[in-house]
Amino acid sequence: MERSVDGKRTLVIGVGNPLRADDGVGVCVAHALAAQPLPKDVAVVDGGTGGLDLLFELEKAERVLLIDAAEMGCVPGEARTFSGHQVAAGSGARFASTHGFGVAEVLALARSVGVEPEVTVLGIEPSEVTYRDSLSETLAARVPEYVELARGLLAPGGEEPDWPHTQSKE
Repeated sequence: MERSVDGKRTLVIGVGNPLRADDGVGVCVAHALAAQPLPKDVAVVDGGTGGLDLLFELEKAERVLLIDAAEMGCVPGEARTFSGHQVAAGSGARFASTHGFGVAEVLALARSVGVEPEVTVLGIEPSEVTYRDSLSETLAARVPEYVELARGLLAPGGEEPDWPHTQSKE
């Protein structure tokens, strides 16, 4: 997984705590995505529970795909996409979970200091957020689907693959 994103226009950031079961789904999907061939201008970063450190990653890219567990009141495993503006303004999804400084707060802070890459957030409804170093069976079985969804969002024009999920746009 890349740590240097110099010269990369598109950045994928997987966020979450892999020691808290499904809270680590963003990191898991990012690692799976990084293991595949990607366009030269795409870097994948393990954002972990970075909190404010995410701000420094955001300022390095023109386009960002941020992947995280999000409590949205959906069926466990359901994925939804949001614009960064929606999340920063309050999308109704709770992204903060076990992160010290949540995704919504980081995106709002980034906007307030003029760091405004085009941000898409892929939120995945967790099944379990407990102390365990692996995803629930529900989410683990769907990681390949989330990777394909992420790949579709990274494609020119952000085309999404045809599989059940819900998209929320401004």
